[in-house]
Amino acid sequence: MLPLPVFVFIRYIAAGLVLALAGCRSSAVVPRFAPAAGGYHPRPVQRFDTATAGAAHQFPTALQRRVKADVPLQAPDTLEFPTQEKRERASQLNGSSPKATIGDTASSSTRPMAPGAKQPPAPTKFLSAQSLVHYGLHFLFPVVLALVFFPAVWQTAYLIMLATMLMDLDHLLAKPIFDPMRCSVGYHPLHSFYVIPVYVLLLLLPATQIIAVGVLFHLVTDTVDCFWNFSHCHECYVNSRLYALRNGVRKLLGRKVDD
Repeated sequence: MLPLPVFVFIRYIAAGLVLALAGCRSSAVVPRFAPAAGGYHPRPVQRFDTATAGAAHQFPTALQRRVKADVPLQAPDTLEFPTQEKRERASQLNGSSPKATIGDTASSSTRPMAPGAKQPPAPTKFLSAQSLVHYGLHFLFPVVLALVFFPAVWQTAYLIMLATMLMDLDHLLAKPIFDPMRCSVGYHPLHSFYVIPVYVLLLLLPATQIIAVGVLFHLVTDTVDCFWNFSHCHECYVNSRLYALRNGVRKLLGRKVDD
């Protein structure tokens, strides 16, 4: 049997160990208190394993997850790049015509014309074959006429024939003054069918023969230009005075007149 002092010493050591263990336990347990008025429980701190955790943005907080869940997902093309069908549908609902876009220019330039619609004729270019022939006959061919009909005074005859170009001043009485698709023969006063017999009578007078040749050849040149326009513009032919003269002659001869 152990002596009394040793037994008392062992009892004191056991009591000390119990007290030490109790103190360690009490320090490890978080005390729980009743919630006070207006108070809140602190949220536990999220703990991550640093060995396996990635970047911070890979672990969103509860607030970020809530905001992300509230925002509906949309495709990127529907946010910034609406399709042509959606633009047309929105324009029909708003009652306005759709605005032109870069992609629409290619389709609009090749859009077919309505059936039965007539495309307006293209204006005559200054350097086209028709213009070169027209002004060549006006300014260059009179040299040939002067050398053939008036060889003794061909230079003077050429200048007089060029002066007959002043008969184009009657274009100033028309509106518009210049129309490349308009036939001037029979339309302007000095190009009308009523003065042509007067020009023919001037051939009988020696003093006015050069002038008569100049004005008559001027009318021939304008007639060539008119028929050149008629070859690619039937409407120009129907609206011309030459067409009206043709129908008038056919009516006098008892032939069928074109409508």
